[in-house]
Amino acid sequence: MAGIDSTFWNKKNLNYFFITCVFFTLSLIGILHHELWLDESHHWLLARDSKSIIDLINNTKYEGHPILWNILLFFISKFSLDPYWMQLLHISISSLLVVVFLKKSPFTLLFKVLFIFSYFIFFEYTLLSRNYNLGILFLFLALSIYSYRKEKIVLFSVLLAIASNTHAIFIVITTCIMFIICLESIEKNRPYISTKMIFGMFLFAIGILLAIIQIIPPSDNSFFERVQDLSLFQRVSRSFIAFFKGVFVIPDFRTIHFWNSHFIVNISKPLSSVLGILSIFIPLFIFYKNKIILLYAYLGILGTAIFFFVTQLSAPRYFGLNFLFIITGLWMENDYPIKKNIFNSWFSVLTHKKIRNILIYSILIIQTFSGIVSYSFDLLLPFSSSKQTVEFLQESKLTDKIVITQWCEGTPLSSYLEAPIFFTNTNSYQSYCTWNRKDLTISHSKNELVNSLESIMNDVDQSAIFITIAAIPIEEYKTISSTLKYKFLKSFTKNIVSKESYYIYEISKI
Repeated sequence: MAGIDSTFWNKKNLNYFFITCVFFTLSLIGILHHELWLDESHHWLLARDSKSIIDLINNTKYEGHPILWNILLFFISKFSLDPYWMQLLHISISSLLVVVFLKKSPFTLLFKVLFIFSYFIFFEYTLLSRNYNLGILFLFLALSIYSYRKEKIVLFSVLLAIASNTHAIFIVITTCIMFIICLESIEKNRPYISTKMIFGMFLFAIGILLAIIQIIPPSDNSFFERVQDLSLFQRVSRSFIAFFKGVFVIPDFRTIHFWNSHFIVNISKPLSSVLGILSIFIPLFIFYKNKIILLYAYLGILGTAIFFFVTQLSAPRYFGLNFLFIITGLWMENDYPIKKNIFNSWFSVLTHKKIRNILIYSILIIQTFSGIVSYSFDLLLPFSSSKQTVEFLQESKLTDKIVITQWCEGTPLSSYLEAPIFFTNTNSYQSYCTWNRKDLTISHSKNELVNSLESIMNDVDQSAIFITIAAIPIEEYKTISSTLKYKFLKSFTKNIVSKESYYIYEISKI
């Protein structure tokens, strides 16, 4: 026992234990100061308000995501209606992936620390409770046995299949990894593929098929109604600049609404375009050692570009996939011998190493800087005003009244109220959003909104609470209808998410 203890509590493991504790503690402090925004609340409410797994599957049919994360939330929500437990589960998953990375990745301690406190791992994929870090956990678990991929191909394939069932973007990275495994087998001129390899590939294919089945929404989905009408050139350029935005994450901290912004893009779009083009050559310098990993990196860039071209999803949380391609490529590369290539004739080995290290650590330092500053902003400022708004209603003893919003701006409020609220656009009590074409195309003109409010108030003996994300022109509303009285109560506008400021009104019949 003493021998085991002394082995476990060696200096390296003590360092890892300390780093994990610091990460978990900071994450815990972070979620205690983080207010849920729409997407976090939406998935929590899908789970909370589903009565069974079958009901959950039906409710998530418009999501365009695999539902593994929602299933975990379903069981948590049956234990408590408080979304804090979702956040606690989420940082526990993040801490677990940190343990796997510290123990199993082949990097230096400095590299590991910089990665763990990078923008995506420390902030975007930890403080914001979504399904990304669940995918990264299973991705890292797979890479932890990458050196034994031939012997453990079945387990390796299953772990990648699970990762692909957490979020659509992981289908891209897991498919690229499996392609490299197949290519590696061909390159080594193996006369046959083992039964174990075939079975592993089969399980992975089943996993991908399951993910795709979950992702494809019904025909009346609203996805393409939300897609912008861009030219071919705009779509291609935005798809490829995603690599630059994902690897060099620099939010525009000059504004309170820094989230989903990019400093260089905001100061100069031409400059960001040039840097975006130049950044495509970075994998050439980083992965010069091995042509298979170099191919993997560029397959990743191409795969993510196609993904962004088709979906037009445009936010750092999606661009983070490119950062993961760099990290996983470096991890996998460690298992391959150094080979000669064209760069050996251009630079000396020492120069190679210097350029490579400068690029890698520049990326990590920028990521870590952005992660720590973003975390600090989230500590000091409300991420969304949803929690403040509900706390005001509770302190003012207004939660017994009907709470009304127009549409999905009410979703974050419903999480903290722990109950559905009235959505005027669907004319029903609701909590999560339904991304179908019918709900998205409902008109929100002032006249129709006032008519809807009048209809609601006909069945209300007391006053109701109307909450909007923009100040309403009370005098103008009065000219539309003389049957309702509007009283402004409070507004909360100093928050990071620009579209989640809230204005609270009390409406009553005259």
